Amino acid sequence: MDNIVLEHISPKYFTPRNVEQSEIWKKNIIFQKGEKFLIVAPSGSGKSTLATAILGTHSQYEGDIKYDQQTVKSLHLEKIVENRKDGVSLLFQDVRLIKNLTISENILLRVFNKDKKKFIPKMEEYASRLGVENLLHKKAENCSYGERQRSAIVRSLVNPTDFLIYDECFSHLDLNNKKIAFSLINEVSQESGSSVIFFELNEFPFEHEYQILHL
Repeated sequence: MDNIVLEHISPKYFTPRNVEQSEIWKKNIIFQKGEKFLIVAPSGSGKSTLATAILGTHSQYEGDIKYDQQTVKSLHLEKIVENRKDGVSLLFQDVRLIKNLTISENILLRVFNKDKKKFIPKMEEYASRLGVENLLHKKAENCSYGERQRSAIVRSLVNPTDFLIYDECFSHLDLNNKKIAFSLINEVSQESGSSVIFFELNEFPFEHEYQILHL
C-alpha cells in the first residue's frame, strides 16, 4: 500500500470539538508510505473514531478514505482483513492482547501463517530493547498494563505493515520508556519503509521530526 487518502471526512453521528479548526476533519489529507505523522487529538475530538475508520473497522463517516485509490467503504470485508496483514495495522489504546496466551504467543500472532521460528530472534531483540524479554513466557493477564503496552509495541513491529498506526500507545509508560519505544518504532519503520501515524493527546515531550497535525 503506497498511500492512504482522507477526502473531506467527518463523523456521521457526532460533531467533534473544534471541528472547524481541525487540520484533518473536512480536509483532504494524503498519508504517503514512509512519511511520519503525529496527530494531536484532545479528548472529544474523534481520535479513536478516525483511527478505526482508517483501519476499515467502521464506515460511520461522511466523505471517503482510500487505500491506493480504492475506496475503503466499497471493499469487501475479506479484502479489509487482508490489508491488515501487510497494509495497515492499528495498536489500539487498550492493546488487545489475548489474556490467556503468553506474551510471545500474542506477539507471534502478528506473523499470521508465516514461519514463526524466523521471527523469534527479532521478537527477542525488540522485547529486550523494551525491557519485556523476561515476560515472553508469562501470560498477558499476569502482566501490568505498562508491560502489556510495551509487549503490544513489539507485536506491531515484529512483522510491520506499510502503515503503522498507534492510538496513545505510550499512555502507561514513563518518559524514559516512551523515548526507548519511540526510538525502536522509528528504527524499525525506517528499515521497513513503513509510514507511522501516532495519535496522542499532546505533543511528545521530546524532540522529533514528525509532521504534526491537529485533529
